[in-house]
Amino acid sequence: MPADIGAKARATRRRERLLARLPDLCRILRGSLVAFYRRCGRANCRCSRPGEPGHGPAYRLTVSGTRRKIAQVYVPVRETRRVRQWLRNFHTARRILEEICRVNRELLHAGILFEDEGDARKR
Repeated sequence: MPADIGAKARATRRRERLLARLPDLCRILRGSLVAFYRRCGRANCRCSRPGEPGHGPAYRLTVSGTRRKIAQVYVPVRETRRVRQWLRNFHTARRILEEICRVNRELLHAGILFEDEGDARKR
């Protein structure tokens, strides 16, 4: 049984370290930041020349939803840096949560995940 106690303590410390690495969950976004260019339609504008990409870039956050629906939100250029950071935060949080789940699965397999559950409910 002492080995189980040591394993539980090590896993708990690892889980606490992972939790400390989580980004602020209020500052996350899921999706992709997409740059796009547009043509204005004026015949004498530079964007109408062959090989010109058009006006831009402008940015949209695209998020896939249910039933193949894709939500799109315009992102002002001044906010693109922050949106990119929040997208990175989402991916970081997802990786850390997967690692926490892996630790919890190991504890479940060892039969010691739910020991001291009464303490966890008080949090």
